Amino acid sequence: MGVMPAHKRTAITVETELVMTVRRRRSLRVWCRECGAVVDTIGLEEAAALAGTKPATLTDQAGAEGWHLCEGRDGETLICLESVLRAM
Repeated sequence: MGVMPAHKRTAITVETELVMTVRRRRSLRVWCRECGAVVDTIGLEEAAALAGTKPATLTDQAGAEGWHLCEGRDGETLICLESVLRAM
């Protein structure tokens, strides 16, 4: 009987990363107390689209996601984009 040839095994690793583009007509930069810095923010409508939910339920969900809520100049609720990116 002859010697059995050794089998070769090839391992392939595929790495992916998320690319997210948020486009705005104007950049809203406000102070985020939790980050301790001026950050780019997104409105509830944009954040709801990212989360796949409705804007009305997003403020409760934002805390669970670890997103920071900020207040715009006109009192509008905004979400810190840095915290959104870190949570992803």
